[in-house]
Amino acid sequence: MRACSEPEIHPTAARERLNRVLTWLAAVVVAIAVCWSPDSEALGLFSTAAREAVDRVLSGGPSASKTVAAAGRLEVAFSPKEGAEALVLKAVGSAQAEICVMAYTFNSAPVTKALLAAVHRGVKVRMVVDQKNNLTQDTSGKARAALGALHNAGAEVRTIGAYQIAHDKVMVIDGRHVELGSFNYSASAEHRNSENVLVNWDNPDLAAVYRRHFDRNYRLSEAFEPRY
Repeated sequence: MRACSEPEIHPTAARERLNRVLTWLAAVVVAIAVCWSPDSEALGLFSTAAREAVDRVLSGGPSASKTVAAAGRLEVAFSPKEGAEALVLKAVGSAQAEICVMAYTFNSAPVTKALLAAVHRGVKVRMVVDQKNNLTQDTSGKARAALGALHNAGAEVRTIGAYQIAHDKVMVIDGRHVELGSFNYSASAEHRNSENVLVNWDNPDLAAVYRRHFDRNYRLSEAFEPRY
């Protein structure tokens, strides 16, 4: 008698099954953590693990580097005092609808003022910044004050502690332009450090890739709570 061969599973169907299993496991992890002890430190660890599992599902799992076609126009600047901060401000000033910010250090008065001006002219400003560097280790209080001012003005400000550090320095503007480089949004980056800023104007494909990265970190972040 001929043995019946198992039906072939299409890769897409297999991935969908895996996604359902991962989503279910993430939900179970959160439920166990909450029932176990809502006030325990373990809850935070379990919640982070669950959110990361869900994120892998939503993003399609780990992947290699992304290839994006060259498009638009590149503009570069450097610091100290070689136009880096001015280029960041130019990028912020160009926004008409939305700015998504990822930052490791955020305490620059000029960048804060530029983002406040964007909020006041109706631009949706969304931020995900490193939690440790801007809150728990912010001995000067400048980062918390800058984030508080933006929050109170109507910007959506969130902090992320899911990683050792959230070291991104990126802005995605209007779904078309990307500002990136080594430049932290700080006075030190402008006046004391050797830094670089690059803006890729009019490259929606690149903006989409960075927006997905922003969305991933957004899902792992928490709402910023100002002290006043």
